[in-house]
Parts: sequence; structure tokens; C-alpha cells
Amino acid sequence: MSTKLSYYVGSRDNNFNLLRFIAASLVIFSHSYPIALGKGNHDIFYELSGELTFGMLAVDIFFITSGFLITASLYNRKNIVEFFWARILRIFPGLIVAVLFCVFIVGVYFTDRAFSEYYFNQQTILFILKNVSLVWRPEYNLPGVFESNPYPEVVNGSLWTLPWELRMYVLLGVSWMLFRRNFSFVIKTLIIVALVVLLIIKSIN
Repeated sequence: MSTKLSYYVGSRDNNFNLLRFIAASLVIFSHSYPIALGKGNHDIFYELSGELTFGMLAVDIFFITSGFLITASLYNRKNIVEFFWARILRIFPGLIVAVLFCVFIVGVYFTDRAFSEYYFNQQTILFILKNVSLVWRPEYNLPGVFESNPYPEVVNGSLWTLPWELRMYVLLGVSWMLFRRNFSFVIKTLIIVALVVLLIIKSIN
């Protein structure tokens, strides 16, 4: 008798934590090459495949497993307000702490700028506002921080995933509400495709 994949969502016997641990390890390993050696350097998997790194593969694993679990979370709640509130609590408290840690601990310790020049620099303010709000593209640089590194200036490159994560939460919520309405399948599909295109255009711009 075959077992549905959905059976393992509510079970501890699903190995999702193991998959995410392996993916996180692959990201650290893959990112160590450009961080230590500079832009344009890739891990051994890129040399073998010609286009994919272990980091790219790991990010795909993260997005697929997260999409599966988040969809299950919405389906089990069946309440869009509770779903979005849970997602807000999932992202923003940790994000705010991480951004403030980068600015007031990492940045203060490593910057080569004077105290007033660092704190009142427009770049410092943009780093906080952009990265905490997730409305705009992430801001990776802080004034005078890591400027001489092989991969220069980037303080927290992992922030790039969060705007995409937030957009997918919105897209999932809108899709769930649409398919509960009495629209035709074609109309629902066209609306979702239009939303995906708008999200891609916004990300490119």
C-alpha cells in the first residue's frame, strides 16, 4: 500500500530537519569559495556541472521543502489571518535582531570609519530600513566594513532570500483565497500567472 507524501508532514519521521541541515552545510561550503577567494570562484560541483554550485542546489532544496511545509501550514489552519501572522512572526523578529546585530556589533567593530561618520552615514540608515522592511532589494553594505575582503563590502549576503520568501507567502495566500472563490479555473490561473509575472518584474527592477 502506497503512502502519500502528505502523511509525513505531521510526523516526526520525515527527515525534513536532516534535509535542511544538509542544505545549510552545502550553502556554507559553497559560499566559502567566493568569500575566501573572491567573486567568480565556485565550488567543485560547478566545475563538474558547468552551471550549478552546491549552494544553488541547496537553495532549491530549501525552497522546495519550505514550500511544501508552508502550504501544509496554511491548509491545516484554513485561516488566512492566522497564516500571515505566523509568517510575520517567522520572519521579522529574527530579521530585526540579525540586522541590528550587523549594524551595532559587526559594523561597529569592523568599520574603518569614525564613529559619527559610520552611524550617521546614509548607507547605515539604508541598511537598517531596507533590510528590516523587505520592501526594497536588500542592502548588503555598511560604510567601511569588509571593504578589503576578497569578496568586498558584503556584510550579510543571505538576506537576498527573504524578499523572495515573503513574496511567495503572499502569492500562496492569494492563491488559496482565489481557489476558494467561485471563479472559473482559467480566471484563477490567469490571475496567479499575472501575480507571478509582477513579482518577477519587481525583483528585476
